Amino acid sequence: MSLESLFHEVISPRRSFHLVPLYGVLRLVSVFYALGQRLRVLLYRGKIFQTRRLDCRVISIGNMTLGGTGKTPTVIMVADTLRRQGWKPAILSRGYGGSSRKPVNVVCDGQQVLLAPDVAGDEPVMIARRLKTIPVLTGRKRYKTGEYAIKHFGADVLILDDGYQHLPLHRDLNILLCDDTRPFGNGRVFPAGELREPLSAMNRADLICRTRCRENNSNDGVDGNNSRKVPVVRSGYRVMSVVDLKSGGEAGMETVQGQPVEAFCGIAHPFDFFHTLKQVPVTIVNQSYFPDHHEYSTEELQTIETRARQAGAKLIVTTEKDAVKIKDHSFDLPVYAVRIDLEILEGREEWDRLLLNPS
Repeated sequence: MSLESLFHEVISPRRSFHLVPLYGVLRLVSVFYALGQRLRVLLYRGKIFQTRRLDCRVISIGNMTLGGTGKTPTVIMVADTLRRQGWKPAILSRGYGGSSRKPVNVVCDGQQVLLAPDVAGDEPVMIARRLKTIPVLTGRKRYKTGEYAIKHFGADVLILDDGYQHLPLHRDLNILLCDDTRPFGNGRVFPAGELREPLSAMNRADLICRTRCRENNSNDGVDGNNSRKVPVVRSGYRVMSVVDLKSGGEAGMETVQGQPVEAFCGIAHPFDFFHTLKQVPVTIVNQSYFPDHHEYSTEELQTIETRARQAGAKLIVTTEKDAVKIKDHSFDLPVYAVRIDLEILEGREEWDRLLLNPS
């Protein structure tokens, strides 16, 4: 059992009896962790810790829970929307999973992708390959990467990828993403739960975007904790196209529709990916998933293709995020990366007002 699987088993209400003592310890630790997070916010609010401003507009996109809530599709959509409206956006990411320790890493200069996933992280490289004309930078200190983006690329709006907890940098619009299927996990702060900080941190949001919305999802948890009554929008995902890993060419969904496929991914919510594929529709003859940000070995990829052939798959499909890490592997079967975009289902007027018309 992986450490991640053990963590989720321990914090689950259906945990085994022998894990109860361990959960009790985690509950105790989480009390002090939550206090530390509250103290950190108070120190920034009281200006004991410095929050600095950059000489341009800053939009933060982030969440309050561990794991994925759709940050990457949201960053892509926001950046592309701003670019189409005449802004000059640049995207700032910490570069999770990348090996570089430089203060500023230019993943994309607005013309070409310059760094590999193992150096810059898989998500920044995926964003760079999708957007192409928008600069993408990584580095732990967003103020420093932001200064670089303004000076070298003329950016007039900066988008912080996973920036909700990055308090050292002032932001003009704070977008909080909440997964509509499970907005706060088990409701406990880490390590007894999936919350990065107490629910009171929702008060920092200027706009709440509920992601992965479906008809039977309830919004009571989100609305009940939205004490400032900031605008709330509903969003979902739609499959736009597929990309052939061998040629790099983009094709319509008819390329994979009705085909028997092998599906695999290494993302935070793998079953959402498989569910989306079934809506295309495709016939999934075999599916496998790996931990988020997984680095695939040659042996693992060979095993995936062998299983695909044995199950009668005509092609292999995966996510864009996984595709950036396997594009150099030689497959015999056709392999496609599925492009998924964020779609605002309700609240588009409020979304556009806050995003495109800064006060």
